[in-house]
Amino acid sequence: MTNRPNILWIMTDEHNRDVAGFAGDPIVDTANLDRLAARSVRFDNASCTYPVSTPSRMSLMTGREAHRCAAWSNHWIIFPEHVTWPAHFAAHGYRTCLVGKMHFGGRDQMNGFQHRPYGDLRHALGHQPDPLHMYPGYANAESAGVTEVPESLIQDVVVTRETLAFLLEHQSREPNTPWFVCASYGRPHSPLTAPGRYIRRYRRQVPPAPVGRSSDLEPFARNFVPELTGEQAVRGREAYYACVDFVDDCMGELLDGLERAGLLDHTIIIYTADHGDMLGHHGLWGKHVYYEGSVRVPLLIAGPGIPAGGSARQPISLMDLFPTTCALAGLPLPPGLDGVDASQLVRDPASGAPPRPFAPSAAYRYGVRINYARTPDDAPNAAWRCVRDERWKYVEVERGTSLLFDLEDDPLETTNLAADPAQAARCAQMREWLYQDFSWEGVHAQLEKDRSRLPEFLSGLPPGTPNQYMLPDGRVFDAEKSLYDARWLMIPPGVTGGIIPQQFG
Repeated sequence: MTNRPNILWIMTDEHNRDVAGFAGDPIVDTANLDRLAARSVRFDNASCTYPVSTPSRMSLMTGREAHRCAAWSNHWIIFPEHVTWPAHFAAHGYRTCLVGKMHFGGRDQMNGFQHRPYGDLRHALGHQPDPLHMYPGYANAESAGVTEVPESLIQDVVVTRETLAFLLEHQSREPNTPWFVCASYGRPHSPLTAPGRYIRRYRRQVPPAPVGRSSDLEPFARNFVPELTGEQAVRGREAYYACVDFVDDCMGELLDGLERAGLLDHTIIIYTADHGDMLGHHGLWGKHVYYEGSVRVPLLIAGPGIPAGGSARQPISLMDLFPTTCALAGLPLPPGLDGVDASQLVRDPASGAPPRPFAPSAAYRYGVRINYARTPDDAPNAAWRCVRDERWKYVEVERGTSLLFDLEDDPLETTNLAADPAQAARCAQMREWLYQDFSWEGVHAQLEKDRSRLPEFLSGLPPGTPNQYMLPDGRVFDAEKSLYDARWLMIPPGVTGGIIPQQFG
């Protein structure tokens, strides 16, 4: 047995941190995550750096802030000068593998992983359109309900099965080689569908969003208020809970299988999500915005030397996972990371001050690559950046509003205190943090540089169906060709998300 711990990184997509038993939700059944939380350190104030799938994952993978790793929006790529989290572990003797969605853009669909047996390998969105007639798009809360995908083909089921298969084979072939494996699940991200037993479990059980007011939102946030009927909002929240429950069961099967095989005895387990979901709070759904429902993420870390049942309120960012796991595994840190080593908090969550006094997040609408959704670079209210500490969050919208929220006394972020004279010193301190190694002029200059480099790294290949299998010799084939018949169809009425960007590679 190697002296270095294995790393099991389990990630879901768009999991609102509050919708979990371990976070205090009395309705949702997350028995498996709750069981993991009981043996973990729980980080109550963990944030993503950018609440959209691809940029969050790019930042997490590189340990850098979004504007420093070309993580401008979905379909961007990790440029080759960035050493990724799995690449660094592979360079130090680890066997690395990714199973499931990662939403990489461009030619390189591995980005440091040595193996990728199943996932969105043809830069589609990695979410299975459901109901099936909506392929290649899907809706969100508008079509929430029972899935039409056979359960054995649901990507979350396949992620569990293929992750187990990889690790059992690895144990048989290379028992003395440490491993770094990511099991990346697609739910609870829309389409908000699940097997019927989960949908029925939450009918008339989920309360409405505690804040549904959207009339006083500032202009950036107003872009993300959907036109939903009251019934659609109710069904959407119910189905979201069902999806959390379903993917929890999938993760439970994975953890149980690995435990039976003795593969968790010397393993650091990390559970997190790439971002959250607003679920109707402030009238908003999805992500993109600076509110806690969008930016805050669940984060559990368990393993040898990590105290069971500990909790930490200090701010931590997903980009800190790269350097933190390096320290926990005894690996050197690569230079140039923006993430910081939080291993002391992992080992002793009561140890006091965090390694960084704040966690930053941002979003840039003008970095979008899809033509119909592109925002001019000089548009007002088109980007924001925020910093948060244990209690307070400060937000600046570019060419727009400043906001300050007291997350302890006002956890639903209903009262903006930025203009309160009593908070002037606090705003000044947090503004200083916000502009540390950052400027809006620098953002725009870097975006132009990254745009000029992008074409040479594109694949030139059309996207496939949502997921593919990769054979050991590198051949790739569609996992859902028969399910969707692999036809490019006209986008039907009612589709509001998930359109595969056919013009991109």
